[in-house]
Amino acid sequence: MRYLGIDFGLKRTGVAVSDADGRIAVIKETIDVVGQQQIIDRIKAILEEEKNIDAIVIGMPLNMKGEGTEMTSEVERFVAKLRNHVSVPVQTYDERLTTEMAHTLLRGVTQEKRDQVAAQIILQNFLDGLANKV
Repeated sequence: MRYLGIDFGLKRTGVAVSDADGRIAVIKETIDVVGQQQIIDRIKAILEEEKNIDAIVIGMPLNMKGEGTEMTSEVERFVAKLRNHVSVPVQTYDERLTTEMAHTLLRGVTQEKRDQVAAQIILQNFLDGLANKV
């Protein structure tokens, strides 16, 4: 299976894709955010460009106790809206510490690249979790 990974943000949204076997996540791009509809339109275009994307995985921001935050509500609203605009399944995945990991790994690198890497980390963690279930 092939996946599209999303690190949703209010300023920028990072995007990553998996390889055809669903084993390795690679960065795709950063979407500068004007509004949720713009992100959805770009995701729909990416689905057309990439072909054969079987599902979308969106990072769900939780605090260290696993509880929701203000951003959790934003992501939940975005996920609900996105599900009405795409034909592939949309699921969430716990993204705790992925943004911080991307910042730590990429000190001195542009914010846009860090957002892409955060999406890559979310997607890779998801893919690794699938591999461990087999």
